[in-house]
Amino acid sequence: MGKLMRKIAIVNGYLLFVLGLFLPVINGNTGKFTLIGLWAESLTSGNFSHFWTTQFPVGIEAEIGTGFLLLVIIASFLDAVVLTFRKKTKILPMIKNVALFFAIFFLGQFSFFTASPGVLPMPILALLEFLLMRYLEGKEERDQQYTEQTRKNKAEKLDKEQRLAFKGKYPSLFKQIINKNLLFYRQNLLILSAANFVSYLSIALLIFSYRSFSAGQSQQSIFDKTGLLPIFIESGGILVLLLIIFLTFINGMYLTFKENHGELWFLLGIRRKTFLWMLIREYLICVGVSVVVGIIVTLPLIRLDFWTYLLAILIQLFLAVITLGFHQEKTLRLLQFKPKSTQKVARINFRGKIIWLLIGLLFLGITFWWFTRRKSAETYLVLITLAIGLIGLVNGLLKIFIAWLQKRRDYLQHFLTFNDFTYRFRKSANLIIILILLQVFSLGFLLPRLITGEMVQVDQLFPYDIVAKIHNEELLQLEKISQKYQADLLTFPMVPITSVDGDSDPEIYGVARPIMYIQGQQIGISETTYQKLRKLVGEKEQPLNLKRNQWHVVYQQGINVSAQPIDWDPGSKEPRLRIGTPLDFYDTNDIDRIFPMRDIKSQERNILTGMFQRGLQENLVVLTDEAFPKTQQKLVLIQTNHGKKMVDELQFIDQKYASDRRWDEKIQPYYWKDQQEIDVKNENNLEMIVLVFLLVISLLLSFSLLLTKYLGEKDFWTEKQNLLLLLGAREKERRKILNRQLRLFFWLPLIMAGLIGVVFIFIMTNIRFFNQLESLQFFWRIIIVDSCYAAVWYLVYRVFGNQIMKWVSK
Repeated sequence: MGKLMRKIAIVNGYLLFVLGLFLPVINGNTGKFTLIGLWAESLTSGNFSHFWTTQFPVGIEAEIGTGFLLLVIIASFLDAVVLTFRKKTKILPMIKNVALFFAIFFLGQFSFFTASPGVLPMPILALLEFLLMRYLEGKEERDQQYTEQTRKNKAEKLDKEQRLAFKGKYPSLFKQIINKNLLFYRQNLLILSAANFVSYLSIALLIFSYRSFSAGQSQQSIFDKTGLLPIFIESGGILVLLLIIFLTFINGMYLTFKENHGELWFLLGIRRKTFLWMLIREYLICVGVSVVVGIIVTLPLIRLDFWTYLLAILIQLFLAVITLGFHQEKTLRLLQFKPKSTQKVARINFRGKIIWLLIGLLFLGITFWWFTRRKSAETYLVLITLAIGLIGLVNGLLKIFIAWLQKRRDYLQHFLTFNDFTYRFRKSANLIIILILLQVFSLGFLLPRLITGEMVQVDQLFPYDIVAKIHNEELLQLEKISQKYQADLLTFPMVPITSVDGDSDPEIYGVARPIMYIQGQQIGISETTYQKLRKLVGEKEQPLNLKRNQWHVVYQQGINVSAQPIDWDPGSKEPRLRIGTPLDFYDTNDIDRIFPMRDIKSQERNILTGMFQRGLQENLVVLTDEAFPKTQQKLVLIQTNHGKKMVDELQFIDQKYASDRRWDEKIQPYYWKDQQEIDVKNENNLEMIVLVFLLVISLLLSFSLLLTKYLGEKDFWTEKQNLLLLLGAREKERRKILNRQLRLFFWLPLIMAGLIGVVFIFIMTNIRFFNQLESLQFFWRIIIVDSCYAAVWYLVYRVFGNQIMKWVSK
């Protein structure tokens, strides 16, 4: 095969050189050129760039494409010469293959072949040589693999016929054994049923909560970017993802158990179809019982909400089927009565441990930097870079630690404690990484958000019954309505402040910058108005010391909401804000004048007029009195005992400013406190419920991972304890060795996750602008909750330790 490959390379190399030297197929503006002649003339023309731009419409592109094609021909020719003298080099084939790729890319990108179709044979010949070489290169190995695979298939077919072709009928005693087997191993079936019960319960309660809260929610608040629907989609999606991982591990544990206890059925002569029916029956019984129990448990709460039950059952069945499908290979092996092939013990490869550690620290730094960017909105996506960072960090630290430990004289004293990492390094390291990631998710994301959600006092988010933004011509009519209902009316000058982009979805820029949709809207007030608003809500004056071109931003939101930047434009480092309403048309090339960048001197989170859109829109932007425009609108704050009746009479404002809402349906000319409170309470309650679900599933997933590890290595633990018993170790010493190994997998993830989670917590308090009192309350709560969380871990740690000691004592 090698001789044929050498002949093809030699013939093709010389042929390409002849075509490039003598075949005039490249059409220029002044005539036809050969490829080599074209480059020779361009190099001798005296003005290299001018030659290419005058000869070809695409100029530089033709120069790059033909240059790579010339490199293909030269490399092919030199390779042919080398092979002619029975020598061989690796660099020349590599050069011509890479150059061929770029030549086809550039020449095809700029339609060069259309203008000069005669040049096509050269890249086609080079491409055919590349394909033939790749085919011939692995042909002998493929033929050998095919022969070996054919032999294996015949052996497997014969093996199946011998093992699975049982004839005759089952005796009645055999059927009794099958039925009793369902109850004999009930412990594992209970674990499978409990996992599906938790999954169904979470889904059913989440759907019921959403349907319940949406009943009293305004339709606009349900579908906007900060309402119920986005919370349900984002948090519900993460919940489903965790449930998939959770059920996948539980199903894997169940199948592993069936695999370890399948020898009995093989000895009894069971048929494969019967065994498959047994598996399906057991699995469906577990899933069915869990759903029925879940329906009974939730019946007092959900009652006869048919659609909630139906949707929850369908989702649960989908999860049960798809998570079982992830173990297709294990299931097929189980149905063929094939034991799992034993794997050799792999020792640790200590190479690159410092590189692993540096990669981990780099991605950990990227994660923290990403989390500090308020445009990221404390996104869960940082878990991706966090996972990469943990892979590098754990691998690097464990390899360094084991390498240091092996050099110590007392290594043999620690051998039994650390042999999981010495001989099962990859499996143990991966388990540690997943456990740390789950603990960071719980300690750094879920628990802090639960605490801030519990700290929110919704009645303090809306100090006024009605808040309106009107022009001066509507003020007289509004005053008459206020007098009719004996309402207290306060008016302050304001101007609309528009950012380039108020939409959290990034735009895709083309050659020219597009007009942004949706343009964000904020409320601009003077510093004098700012101080008055502070006094009205019972706060002291706070001098801002603003210069003329400096602004101050007040993010009006609850403590449980991320303080979003007032300009969502992903292309700007500083906010682009204009004084005025959104524009239908503007010269996007003149954006620096229309939306100039502003100097935001200071920022705070405070409620001065009311929280709207969870901090995304209608924050207060404070300007100096000197810079505040004379053309103003009115910010009206109303206190009344007849809010519902008064709001009904304010619909004339809705009709008059209906066209202003074409930019953003969430922006209203007036807000009513009662409806806003209902919306915010429903959104917060739904978010709290989902966070609880996520926390419970995260904990259960962590415990199921540990349980899967210990059940899968039960024989190993037993053999180790028996060895220590034969060596004369007392029970106290054996338990001490066992606890050392357990502690590594329980406390190492918790401690590392706690350290990483603390960084996330401090970043969160900073980007949410906690004041001193809020920080003290928050950290006091976080200490209490984290202590309870650690206590749960300690309790499970003791239960696992006692259970394993029972295994090895038998």
